[in-house]
Amino acid sequence: MTKTLLVAGREFTERIRSRAFLISNGAILAMLLLAIGLPYALNDDDPFALGHLGGEAEQVAALAVAQQEAFDLEVASTPVGDREAAEAALLDGSLDAVLLDAGTVLTDGGLGRAVEALLANAANTVGIEAALEDAGIDAEQRAALFAVSPLEVEQVADRADAVDVFDPSVAVVYGAVFLLYGLLAVYGQWVAQGIVEEKQSRVVEVLLASLRPSELLSGKVLGLGALGLLQILLLAGIAAGGLLITEVVELPRTAWGAFALVLPWYVLGFLLYASLFAMAGSLVARVEDLQSAVMPVILVLVGAILSVQFALLEPSGTVATVAGLVPLTAPIVQPILFAVGQTDWPQVLLAIALAVAFIALLVPLAARFYRNSVLRTSGRVSLREAWGAGAARTR
Repeated sequence: MTKTLLVAGREFTERIRSRAFLISNGAILAMLLLAIGLPYALNDDDPFALGHLGGEAEQVAALAVAQQEAFDLEVASTPVGDREAAEAALLDGSLDAVLLDAGTVLTDGGLGRAVEALLANAANTVGIEAALEDAGIDAEQRAALFAVSPLEVEQVADRADAVDVFDPSVAVVYGAVFLLYGLLAVYGQWVAQGIVEEKQSRVVEVLLASLRPSELLSGKVLGLGALGLLQILLLAGIAAGGLLITEVVELPRTAWGAFALVLPWYVLGFLLYASLFAMAGSLVARVEDLQSAVMPVILVLVGAILSVQFALLEPSGTVATVAGLVPLTAPIVQPILFAVGQTDWPQVLLAIALAVAFIALLVPLAARFYRNSVLRTSGRVSLREAWGAGAARTR
């Protein structure tokens, strides 16, 4: 175990000091801070300050305040004594606009389309209500005429179950899942690359003089896995802290639960895909041949991220349900299904149990491939040879 930890420490230290690691993490961190900080910096929490001179202007202002949510606005209404006071308030910035009467607005600049539409709608409503009152229609009848019934929205059958990808909570979890996908791809390929580089340089022959193949492979996987876990903890912590402090997005409890699920799924996903990448890397002896060797594993990962699209389009469909349970796709799909409320804890635990069982089968297989292939430093190793050849030559 001590030798395994020494190898893990070496892998961790070498990668964390590499220029590529530092530059890529700096770029990711900068984009994360920009994504959280920019909406916060541009967000104006102050309500639109609307003054009014009284009479019909007061009625329009009151109706505008009542209708503000429908226009996604926040309006504060304030009475103003006269036009001179209104102009002074506009010039010193205490008011944004002043209603002089039902159809006239005084401002020191533009109103903006949303505010203009709100005031126009309120003014029209006040005018119509006044005309109805003059026509002898009482207040109860006028209220019934202006009552708005809720709109019933229907979708075609194949899209009725689709998730709104622009929902902030879904977008945040999708971003975390996409980061998880990237980390599994990058760190998994680092495992394969490290194996091939040691074989090509024949350093592995020196290392195996004092280490068993299982210790060398385990240390490599643990070191890179710990580095990836540190990275995802750092980025997730910054993202969660930024969301809580700035409140640019209000996440429901299910979204926070899905966000937290990314961490254990990273651990399971890394053990799974690191084993697959290790098997692929064991089959070749030159870095030039590595991409073709790991391509099947990368395609599986791409299939997993594509399964997320099915989960968003039809989260209760067969494809999404199966992808949420299959160990190769569950680490990517399961957090999304949890975020949109299409899976519960028993299903999550079932998916985790299946992933653990699959890893328990895969890790010994990867160790066997590595043990039987690690000293073959020339040419490609066939699957048959990796399965059984050379077992007696390594200890």
